Amino acid sequence: MKRDTELRAQDLTRTQPISQDVLAEKYLKGDETGIEDLFRRVARALASVEKDALRAEWEQKFLDNLHAGAIGAGRIMSAAGTDIQATLINCFVQPVGDCIQG
Repeated sequence: MKRDTELRAQDLTRTQPISQDVLAEKYLKGDETGIEDLFRRVARALASVEKDALRAEWEQKFLDNLHAGAIGAGRIMSAAGTDIQATLINCFVQPVGDCIQG
């Protein structure tokens, strides 16, 4: 089953203004102007760990998946491919110490 690709990433005409504001304030970095720039940055960053010969192929696979609707967690979309010194882990699990005396 092939996904409908009619609504491409750059088509922001169907989004609410608040969505565009959040995109600009939280996720776009540097000279990025839209979601396509964001997707390309993230896809390039995710593919950067692959061997040189496979890097372009994987970048395209990641980009295709982003276009198809697969969206990474907030920290990934915000920080991947930037110089921001932040973890890309979105959730943390902190063990709770046992406070019952017995």
